[in-house]
Amino acid sequence: MTEDEKVRIKREVEIQNLKGKPQLSEKTSRSFNLPAFVFPVTYNLAYRRFFLALTFIILTWLPHFLNHFVTSSFYIKLVITVSFLTLAFALFSGFTGNVDAYNARRYDDETDFIKTQRCWLPFAFIAIIVHIAILPTQITGHTNTIQMLRLAEAKDTLKQAIKRGLKDGNILGINTVENDIPAYFAKYLKGSVFDGKDKIEMPNGTTFEIKGYLNECGSKKQNTYYEQKTSCATVMIDLNGQKGPNEALTMDELSKIRSLVNRTTRLKDIYVLYIYNDDLAAKTGTIEEFALERFEKR
Repeated sequence: MTEDEKVRIKREVEIQNLKGKPQLSEKTSRSFNLPAFVFPVTYNLAYRRFFLALTFIILTWLPHFLNHFVTSSFYIKLVITVSFLTLAFALFSGFTGNVDAYNARRYDDETDFIKTQRCWLPFAFIAIIVHIAILPTQITGHTNTIQMLRLAEAKDTLKQAIKRGLKDGNILGINTVENDIPAYFAKYLKGSVFDGKDKIEMPNGTTFEIKGYLNECGSKKQNTYYEQKTSCATVMIDLNGQKGPNEALTMDELSKIRSLVNRTTRLKDIYVLYIYNDDLAAKTGTIEEFALERFEKR
């Protein structure tokens, strides 16, 4: 007997078994399958609903893969959209779980099927409890992600201003007076308001404040003081402007945020970057470097 004949006979036997299997009652068919709702990937893979499992995997990782390419405002809309889609598909998975799971495997009867499904329930209840417990942490994580995206956007805004202004002279060279650096940026930041001193306010509330001029601040690749004599200016970025909290992150808070264990610390709204002739950079080991590594646009 050839392999093709064996496969054909096996398929015919499976079809006959399905035809001879008792049908689910209407009550069980319409009942909500909690494990299929709570474990949309694992459950659907186990019962060969590969399209649904793949859909959930894509929805879960989509925001992560796009965070380098989208704005913070679009990211918020993306997360909300993905959340609603995930919930909708999870509900669909739950309402269709019984029928598909029953047809995917061999069961003696409906009682045998229900007995098998009950084995999933303790794990489903535990997962629900855990999810509720970590929900505040997840919310904080999303808030921090949006904050880091906004910092990446602020850096990109300043970088574009540097590029537009290079035609008028080197920003940190002899053609630019130190006291006029904020005005230099204000000229090339669309919609910005300059108070005539050292602060530039953007339409979205972000403010840029030039805090000083340094002759030896390290190259933008090294990002540390005195490793190489390179001119730069220090810019303080306040993402929330007058709304506050107008606070910078401490190193202790930074270590908590970067920890794999503690994700409950929320980011503050003030950050510092070094402005070079053609780019900006963060100092090594700071939250600015951490944020830009993860969310700077590519």
